[in-house]
Amino acid sequence: MEETGKKRLAIVIIAFVGVVYFFVCAVPLPKELVLEPRWSTALETPVGPTVAATPAGSDLASSKDLISFTLGSSFGYFSPEGKVAFSAPMPFGLAISDAGYVAYDQVPASLSLRSPQGGETAKVVEAGYPFYSGKRLFVMRPGQNSAAELGSDGRVLWQRDFSSLITAFASSEDLALFGLMDGSLVGIGKDGSELLSFSPGGSRVAGIYGCAVSPDGQLVAAISGLDKQRIVVLERRTSAYRVTYHRWLDSDFRRPVAMGFTADGRYLAYERPDGFGIYSCEGRSEARVSSRALKRLGLSIPDRNMLVALEGGGEDKSLLCASPKGKRIFSASFGAADGFLAQRGDALFLGMAQSSGAARIVRLDLREE
Repeated sequence: MEETGKKRLAIVIIAFVGVVYFFVCAVPLPKELVLEPRWSTALETPVGPTVAATPAGSDLASSKDLISFTLGSSFGYFSPEGKVAFSAPMPFGLAISDAGYVAYDQVPASLSLRSPQGGETAKVVEAGYPFYSGKRLFVMRPGQNSAAELGSDGRVLWQRDFSSLITAFASSEDLALFGLMDGSLVGIGKDGSELLSFSPGGSRVAGIYGCAVSPDGQLVAAISGLDKQRIVVLERRTSAYRVTYHRWLDSDFRRPVAMGFTADGRYLAYERPDGFGIYSCEGRSEARVSSRALKRLGLSIPDRNMLVALEGGGEDKSLLCASPKGKRIFSASFGAADGFLAQRGDALFLGMAQSSGAARIVRLDLREE
């Protein structure tokens, strides 16, 4: 018994030392870069069904630099300096971005748009289920074949009915891209006009399982079809979008596929069964990063020529840094039942929630030595 107790104590000590090293010691990276912990903030377990606004006298009351998060059983906003504007219990449904959020019940009769500080900014009278894409707010109507964009005042800016179910969506500042079950891609401009209508075709079973739009709206991409499945990339020319790249894939996803362009628009990252692929928009070539089950995909640090992802499953997760050429630069493991990843410049914000309910957010800065 005594020997068993000593072994358990040794395991606990080793695990504790590993955690302390990850959060206290700078992690060396190639090219004289280090990933250095800046701060760690614990999140209090939220209670109650309502959200209290940030006090008017608070430093965060007028802040426009808050970062949104969903983590475990809570959601909310925090500042880059580690101050939590608020943390609230996760509702039945939630649409959230850095610009604001909408929390709703199972059958929402009316919706309230709220600021990152928690105060109500507008009422939504449009029936359906809201979702954010960047800072743009959309609503999916009952039936999943109709959608609309909402303004900051909650009113409908434009609306569109489709002949098939919506299965994928992505947007840039000027383009909203819908992927449909019948295998069509439809792009809608900010004024509601149709800018793109395209069906990749070529597969036995049609369908769009994922789509993406570059930040400038000049490139769109999609994962389409079954038996076989393929990736297709289109570029906007003078008057229309034209196919510039396509390739048959080994995947056979029958669920939504994660994909997205990097912030500088130079690369497209997309989910693969064995990790994720990286398409170079300039070279029209691909690389592959081997990875475990992906949790988050698509963050980039252009100045460092680096992509960042959150990988893993269960209680075992890792922060992964990779090059656009497919090389795993660095990974740091941590134990958490749920996690999120956000980025501002060279700062990474890593959220970790334990199955016990304990949660915290850590800031890690990339810097040169």
